[in-house]
Amino acid sequence: MENKKDLLTIGELAQMAGVTIRTLQYYDEKNLLKPVITEGGRRKYTSDDVLRLEQILFLKSLGFSLDEIDKKILKYNDKADLEEVFGQQRKVLIGKMEHLNNMVDMLDAAIAETKNSQEINMNCIIAIIESMKRGNSYGFLVRYFNNEQLKSFAIRLFGMSYGLNAKKAFDKLKELYEKGVDPEGKEGQYLAKLWWDMVNDFTYGDIDLLKAMIDAGRDIQNWPEEVKDIKKPIESFLAKALNSYFYNNSLDKSIKNLWLLNRLPLQNL
Repeated sequence: MENKKDLLTIGELAQMAGVTIRTLQYYDEKNLLKPVITEGGRRKYTSDDVLRLEQILFLKSLGFSLDEIDKKILKYNDKADLEEVFGQQRKVLIGKMEHLNNMVDMLDAAIAETKNSQEINMNCIIAIIESMKRGNSYGFLVRYFNNEQLKSFAIRLFGMSYGLNAKKAFDKLKELYEKGVDPEGKEGQYLAKLWWDMVNDFTYGDIDLLKAMIDAGRDIQNWPEEVKDIKKPIESFLAKALNSYFYNNSLDKSIKNLWLLNRLPLQNL
């Protein structure tokens, strides 16, 4: 039998555990943590209750609901059951971590944009963040667009699969570059077509928008640090693949001339 001197009042336990009295009362109502009732009718807590409260608070910090704590954990039947419950919660927490990491990346992109811009352009920031939400980390390129072009981009972004297509094209570029594929060969020309189809899908025949994209490519040395891994593939592989594609295929003459006249010695996009 617990020594009466060792029993804690609800206020004392609340202070010890760093919770409110109302929290302990709620746990009592949920039959999670039941105090003993003294002869004088007062609610007191034993040392076992303190340990149980520590378990509850720990499990709650891991994201378990009170019902899960009561029914699935504190009353578990064997270690296999407990292992399964913890494993499921681990998956949930990993998912939350990935979501939070994505949110941090989006905030980093917004912070970088505010640093790089002469004026704050919320349309540009939103366009970058929406691109990232669709798995495209190259949304920063929209900083090269004017407000009207940003509006066009927003419409395409929300109504089309441009973001996913862009990610596919960038991923394929890195893959072929790392494999050492010939940019003028079959795979290189497939990428060039994929890339050019993506550009056409995005610009939708807007020459000014195409010029803005070419200007973005010409400014590749000023692209943010987080995309440095794509600079070399663009300079060494994509430019050669696109030049070959332009020379060897029948394309709109004005667009073809625009590309050929505006490319740099490194022939960036």
